Amino acid sequence: MLTSLFDGLGRTVARRPLTTVAVWFVLATTGFVAAATGFGGPNLLDRSTVSAPAAPGSESAAADAVLADAAPGGGAVSLVVHGADPADPGVTSTMGTLNARLARLDGVATVVNPYVLDGGPAGPTARDLVAQGGDGFVTYVLLEDGPLPERAAVHDAVVDRLEAVPAALRRDGGEGAAAASGLVTSTDLVDDAVRDQAGDDLRTGTLVALPPALVVAALALGSLLAAAVPLAAAVAALGTGLGVLYALTYLSSGAVVVDASLPAVVAMLVTAVAVGNGLFLTARFREELRTLSGLAAESRLLRRRRRDVVVVEAVARTTATAGRAVALATLALAAATAGLLALSPAAVLGTGAGALAAVVLALLAAVTLVPALLALTGRRLARPDVLRPPGRLGLRYRAVRERVVRPRRVATRFVRRHRWAVAVGCLVVLLGFAAPGTALQVRSTSAIELLPDDAEQRRFFEVLAASYPASEGAEVTVVARAAAGDVGPLAAEVREVEGVTRVDGPDALDPAGPGAARGSTQGATQDHHAVLGVHTDGADATSPEAQDVVRAVRGLAAPHEVLVTGRAATQVDLTESLAQRGLPAAAVVAAVAALLVLLATGSAVVACAAVVSGALTLAVSLGVLVLTFQHGVLPVPLGVTSVGGIEANVLATVAALAFGLGCAHTLLVTSRVAELRAGGTSATEAVRRGLYRAGRSVLAAVLVVVVVCAAFMAGGGLVINETGFAVTVAALVDLLVLALLWPVALVVLGHRAWWAPPAVRAAQARLS
Repeated sequence: MLTSLFDGLGRTVARRPLTTVAVWFVLATTGFVAAATGFGGPNLLDRSTVSAPAAPGSESAAADAVLADAAPGGGAVSLVVHGADPADPGVTSTMGTLNARLARLDGVATVVNPYVLDGGPAGPTARDLVAQGGDGFVTYVLLEDGPLPERAAVHDAVVDRLEAVPAALRRDGGEGAAAASGLVTSTDLVDDAVRDQAGDDLRTGTLVALPPALVVAALALGSLLAAAVPLAAAVAALGTGLGVLYALTYLSSGAVVVDASLPAVVAMLVTAVAVGNGLFLTARFREELRTLSGLAAESRLLRRRRRDVVVVEAVARTTATAGRAVALATLALAAATAGLLALSPAAVLGTGAGALAAVVLALLAAVTLVPALLALTGRRLARPDVLRPPGRLGLRYRAVRERVVRPRRVATRFVRRHRWAVAVGCLVVLLGFAAPGTALQVRSTSAIELLPDDAEQRRFFEVLAASYPASEGAEVTVVARAAAGDVGPLAAEVREVEGVTRVDGPDALDPAGPGAARGSTQGATQDHHAVLGVHTDGADATSPEAQDVVRAVRGLAAPHEVLVTGRAATQVDLTESLAQRGLPAAAVVAAVAALLVLLATGSAVVACAAVVSGALTLAVSLGVLVLTFQHGVLPVPLGVTSVGGIEANVLATVAALAFGLGCAHTLLVTSRVAELRAGGTSATEAVRRGLYRAGRSVLAAVLVVVVVCAAFMAGGGLVINETGFAVTVAALVDLLVLALLWPVALVVLGHRAWWAPPAVRAAQARLS
């Protein structure tokens, strides 16, 4: 059934290739225009969201909602000045003028800096606003809430005035401000910086990835024209995928968001998968062309009707065999990405939807656009080109190729003779790299940490942390539904918790946001909340020590409702949410992947082995990811700094992609062996011929994944760096498994590798 379905699809596309190409051209062009311009409105990145993953319905989410209702809605703009003496009369005069101008702006609620407080910079109340070294100060401008357009205009006006302060101090501040410089930040500026970085990741990754992908495909196929086919399919799928993401920004809600880093992840995934699939199909088409060369006489008659029967038949056979294998392999990857939809964090759900769309588009391009392009290029793909020249140049090319291939043959013979040693050695190495994954720490990183080390917005917070330690907030926040005077006993208990260094408060939480005006029960009780700020002895806000404090505080008995939040609490809730929903989803994904491999090969043993291969690929990629981004073993080559853990959305994405790619590549390389066995070839000969014929194109497809993902790491953003690095490692593991472990396993198992229960084999035969 599947064979006839794909055979009919291939014949239909081969007879109407221009229609198929035209449809994909319109879809890709529309997608690129929508993502880049937004048709005159906000583009894809403008509509994306910058937010840290959180677990909906968790205790930390409930506490954050209470705090958000009480927080001023207008936000704030901050300026940190360094290289200036706060007590210098010229500086005092300049800042007094600035404060007066800012206060006159409509939409500014208040200005806070050392020059509006009693006693000025030398007063005790201004101590936390003056740098420890006495060479700078901080200014906070709080904005009034209001409609978004008006608030944005006020925000931009305040930013412009604060950015002009350092120049004004150097001009009018006297000798004490001759070297003044400053940095301005706000939530909107940080979000814009993250979006700009995401745009750089997308553009840089795409431009850097396509040329090496073309080179790998050309070297694998021996033809530039043949290599252009999978590349064209990848570009078309990429444009359509970006258009789908743009549409998803309108369809998404609070439960599903399109994160700013998602376009680069989708571009990386769709490019790698589409080029790999197209390469596999193109290699099989050229093989079918050579097999069908005996139909030359009939083809000349049909060419007068502008239809080459050899090309049509070759496209149909390619789609029915390699196209079916590619479809099942890509569906295995799609099942893995669909598993992300079972998770609760909005950013992870958005990533799952985007990744699933990318994989499905890569599949559709492989079974429709690639056959159409093959039908249009036709027999020209079998002719010599610049990579395979005719005549004497061709003889020299083949001589050079023979010198390159000879070491590979020697290595093949070595592996055949020492297969057990090779297999055991590979397993030991892979398991050694997988071992660090047991110490994995899930992390919910702030937007600032998503930026490269040299980003201006990141430098602001680094300066603030170094020179203004009092600005560092509490790592853990406790929200109690009670009056501040009733929370004293709870505060005393919290102070006794191991790892707690200081407790601020209790402070009454005054309703200031929309919740204060509601007539609901929640709104009526907003004035009965008290807040405790808990400081820990951890290295940062998400350290294991801070997480231990969160668990301990949550275990305290209290006569009123107590909610614990903060980045450590969010991380605890997020980890528990991923574990609770992730394990059942992983079991379903593994079962679906095994069924797809069974459908493609008819072997229960191969299906189980493919799942094991995917799990091994996942384990090694997570282990190396932990070594690099959590423990900082390889920070220099990557140009990033260890953040002490792995991003929650990155962890979920990498788990899906690494497992799915491992199963998909195993299915592709084994499908040709199963095809030969179904034709009556012996088990040993089918392994030899099948791995030789399909192995080269599959290994080239895996290498395409390596170069594309490595290229996207050039962008510099943390999310795309972690994702690209982990998927690159997963692809390298697939190379090792497919080149060494898998052939050895098939040879050792022999005919036992193709066992399946009779009922399963009969059902597979009917479907395939």
